[in-house]
Amino acid sequence: MKDAFSQLGNMQEKQAELQKRLSGIRVTASAGAGMVEITATADGSITDLKINPIMFNAEDAKMLEDLIISATNEVLRKSKDVMAHEVKNVLGFNPKDIEEMMNQMNPSGGNPSV
Repeated sequence: MKDAFSQLGNMQEKQAELQKRLSGIRVTASAGAGMVEITATADGSITDLKINPIMFNAEDAKMLEDLIISATNEVLRKSKDVMAHEVKNVLGFNPKDIEEMMNQMNPSGGNPSV
């Protein structure tokens, strides 16, 4: 029982370390040949948005909106990739591996029949 609590404490320490690392890592993505650039932390928080001033003179607001969405989606994808890498480094396993293992154990998609 003592070992179980010790392992739980170690896991909590690793989780705190991971959270600190993730919040300190920055990833950046751009769209429209750099007209829109977004920066986020590895834990998925948007920290910066830069829009080239030329875009404010454009009459096509929809294009600017599309570029912002595109850059945001890309930076969040990068953020998830970095997070998965850091989780594996700190905790020693990739959460996707656990998910795949669970899916293999229950091929019905996780919905056990009642």
